[in-house]
Amino acid sequence: MKTTIILMTVFILAAAGFAYAAPEESLHTIVLPELRVELKAGGGKDRTEILCNVCHSLDYITTQPRVPRAQWTATVNKMIKVMGAPINEEDAKKIIDYLVANYGTGN
Repeated sequence: MKTTIILMTVFILAAAGFAYAAPEESLHTIVLPELRVELKAGGGKDRTEILCNVCHSLDYITTQPRVPRAQWTATVNKMIKVMGAPINEEDAKKIIDYLVANYGTGN
């Protein structure tokens, strides 16, 4: 019953436009470190960094398990066709070749 009364009071105050503002001394901010992921050197690295980083951080690449060309091809095609990544056919080939050479199983 007590909880119901408290919840009703909060609801009524919220509906009436009452807003609670925490005292400024209780507000804190933090600055997170910038995490710069460096991809391995290789042909196609520049296009991979630019185009993949448009939608997600590069650690999405570096933390993936090593997979064969077919899997990298499927992943890049999914990013283009399903997720809408702005990657043309020529760049997609460069990205796939780069990923296979540097983060793939080599086949």
